[in-house]
Amino acid sequence: MRVLVVEDERKVRNFIEQALQQAGMTVDSVANIEELKASLAANSYDVLVLDRLLEGQDSINEVLSLKRQTPSIKILILSALSEVDEKVQGLSEGADDYLGKPFHVSELIARIRALGRRGEQWEKGGKDTLLVYQDLKIDLEKQKVFRSEKVVELTGKEFRLLCLLAKSPGQVFSKSRILDQVWDLNHFPESNVVEVTIANLRSKLDKEGAPLIHSRRGVGYWLGES
Repeated sequence: MRVLVVEDERKVRNFIEQALQQAGMTVDSVANIEELKASLAANSYDVLVLDRLLEGQDSINEVLSLKRQTPSIKILILSALSEVDEKVQGLSEGADDYLGKPFHVSELIARIRALGRRGEQWEKGGKDTLLVYQDLKIDLEKQKVFRSEKVVELTGKEFRLLCLLAKSPGQVFSKSRILDQVWDLNHFPESNVVEVTIANLRSKLDKEGAPLIHSRRGVGYWLGES
């Protein structure tokens, strides 16, 4: 597994880099957003460990553009801003995981490995690269969504959540299951990130046709008939 660490505090950066190398990972490290983008342009990584505050900049504002630049990469935000609403904000902006500082290095390694496995499962998800339900089409390879032949622009988390539902039309997914499979947040049930993302998905998809995503309070969400 190849990991890119972005941390502007040298001691912390070196500590993380050495710990991940000892865990058997191939690691590069940089100190700021400019070096980050240059590294992503020149190399391929499985996981990005991104400090949230870099030289006075909030790197959370870069997550969506980083995902567009490298759709397959998994992003783990590492930050002293670790209140529930701050974590939810980071995940809502497209991060795949969020770990507060201070942290145990064993937990960081475990989370990175979990993200790496998730990426491998996504790539090996099957030979079919197109999901189709009625007038909804999802191109898994290009990570594009079409409704009535019109492109629907989604964030990374919206895309992943839609794919989860679309792979099993009619199947009801509980909030806890969605948190676990899309955000790896089964230990964060108080988060409203699922409700917010579902609402955003509905507003974007329903512009081009009848509602596709349905819900039942206390039960869960599904794609299909109401």
